Parts: sequence; structure tokens; C-alpha cells
Amino acid sequence: MKLWIDNIVNHKKHVFRAGMICLMAGSLLFATGGVAAEPNIQPPPHEPTTHGSIPQNEKQADVLPVLSDDVLSCSTSSCLSSALKNVTPGKRIVLAPGTYTGSFSSDVDGTETAPITIQSQDPANPAVLSGYSTGSGFSLRVRGDHWIIRDMIFTNAQKGILLDHSNHTLITDVEVYNIGYEAVHFRDGTSYSTIENSYIHDTGKTGPGFGEGVYVGSANGASYDPNTHYNTIRSVVFGPNITAEHIDIKERSIGTLVEYCTFYGEGISGANYADSFIDVKGNDAIIRHNIGYQQGNSIIVDAFQLHEILPGWGINNTFSNNTLYLTDPAVYVIGAYSSTSATATQNTRSPAGNMYKGNVTVQ
Repeated sequence: MKLWIDNIVNHKKHVFRAGMICLMAGSLLFATGGVAAEPNIQPPPHEPTTHGSIPQNEKQADVLPVLSDDVLSCSTSSCLSSALKNVTPGKRIVLAPGTYTGSFSSDVDGTETAPITIQSQDPANPAVLSGYSTGSGFSLRVRGDHWIIRDMIFTNAQKGILLDHSNHTLITDVEVYNIGYEAVHFRDGTSYSTIENSYIHDTGKTGPGFGEGVYVGSANGASYDPNTHYNTIRSVVFGPNITAEHIDIKERSIGTLVEYCTFYGEGISGANYADSFIDVKGNDAIIRHNIGYQQGNSIIVDAFQLHEILPGWGINNTFSNNTLYLTDPAVYVIGAYSSTSATATQNTRSPAGNMYKGNVTVQ
């Protein structure tokens, strides 16, 4: 299977890999109050993974990674588990094509000058990290700083990628799908980390109200460090069939940046109050240059929402240059609830309809 997305990085277009659609955003922008219908642009079709599973009768020699210079090469699940435990700063874990089954985890730190990388040997035929089922576990959990996770597929687990107190980590060019709860979680104090150029779809398989695309922080009262600050979500395609919010930014999270993303509303379920593309409960978030398609989903109430879970949170958030195709004129572009606040600049919707409600300052 090809990785779905490659380099969706400019204002005017989103370019998918071979076999995907091209979204020419520049040709779709309408001025507020336009009368055109929502464009008939569909999300990329999902193709089932074709990689074969790693044989169960792995040889003992395959358990340990093959070390060549700074590369740890693996082709079996047991080798990958060993590599994740024994990797050191500056090393690359390189995976041969195939499906690696397990809940894979590492507690090792990289450094700023010597990050740890895990990647596919062949980006055109990416390795698949598969959990045991959508009802439990995770595909990959990293509890170390300075990692690069790239050119891989994550599937068949309750949670896709977990970053726990993992600062300055980059997730790039990945696909995450068929996940029981959330696809990617910046958790337990994870800060200054990024996901970019990726594709997330088909989440919430066992818990629709918990099926976020990207989850930043933790809900009030959770046992994890809620101070997840200055994380970036860039050039990610969300949907279809993300059952909760595409992005949920929790209280006590500061400075989250969301830019150049595309949201497909088909599948947002309304479970656990999931009725928007993005729900901001933190402060100082910047949401800019994104495109959203309601796709006729009547569950969606607002494209972007702000909620106050704790006093002093959900404030000073900025929304600029976003383009929304909202089939229902009653749907708002931004809904700011309770004592939350936002600034809005040059956001557009088509066809004409509601723009802002609550404490939203238009510039």
C-alpha cells in the first residue's frame, strides 16, 4: 500500500501521493456570502493493507536487529521490540516491508543533535505496525524525547500512536486508521512535537465518543501531566469516518498550531458531544489555512468550537484564513461558548450562512 499523502504544504493545494486526489484549494475559495454548493470532492478511497504478516515461527537469529553503521534493520516483530528497547541516540530503526504485530514501545531518549528515527526501508511500500485488536493496546508508544517517526502505517489497536512526555518528536508521512479510540495522542506533558504530511481516518471503532484524530493533552482529572504545549499539526488529511473531533485540544494545553489541514466531516458521530472539526479548550491556539467539508453531516454544529472546562481556559485563540464548505447555513464557522474567546481573520464559508457566535472578535 502506498502512503497516502505527500507534502501538503502550500496555501493553494493539497497533493496526494499516486492514486490520491488533488485538492486545488486556490480554485475553491469563495468569498463569504457566496451561493455555490459544496464542491463534490471526496476523500481518498481506502485500500486494504496488502502486506503479509510476519511468520509466527521467527528464527532466534531474527530477534536481534542487524546493525550496520547507525542503522538497526528489522524484518520481524521480535526484532522490532528488541530494537526499540536497545536503540541509542542517533540510531535509525529501519523496517523491511511487512506487518509487525504487537504493542510496540520505547522509553529511550534521543537528543537534539542525535535523534532516534524509526522508518520504513521502502516509503513506497511502508511497514505496518498492527496492534492485536481495536479493543486494547496501541500500535506504537514513545516515552522519550527527540524521535522521528516516518513513512509507516499504524492500525488495528485501541490507540494508534501515543507520545508520552515525548518532547521535540516528529511524526511525518504516516497513515493511521482502523483504531478503536484516538489515532494520535500528544499526552503526559508532550510538548514541542509535530505531526505533519499524514493521513488519519476510520477511528472510534470501539468507542465513537473517543475516536479523535489527534488528541492534545488530557481531560481535567486525568492522571497524566496536562501541560502539553506548543505542539504542531500541519498538512494532515482527516477523514472520513473519524467519529469524534478531528482535533481535540484540551484544557491546560498552550500554543497548539493547526495549519494547512483538510477535514472531511463524514462520520463525525455526535457521541460524547463530538460535533465539530476542532474543539479548543486550551489557550493561545493558532488555527489557520485549513479547509473543511461538512459533506452533508447534520451532526456538525460548528466547524470550530471553543469550550471552557476550567476557569481561564479556552481563551485567546486565533482563527485565520480558513475555508469551510458547510452545506447547512445554520452551522457556524466558530462557536465560542461560555467565557471562551477568539479572534477571527479572513475566514470564508460557502454557501452563505452563519459565521460566528459568542465572544469572537472579527478583524
